[in-house]
Amino acid sequence: MEMINQTLIMSFLGMIAVSSIVFPILFLVQRRKQHREWMQWLEMKDKNKS
Repeated sequence: MEMINQTLIMSFLGMIAVSSIVFPILFLVQRRKQHREWMQWLEMKDKNKS
């Protein structure tokens, strides 16, 4: 029983560590993608004006 508890705790801590590394990266990638879409959208608006 003790061994199972330790394994669960270790895997839980591992998941927390992985997610704390992965989520900021995903967030930054998503932000960058949105930024690029915004820039394209603004360029299209400018073209439509002229």
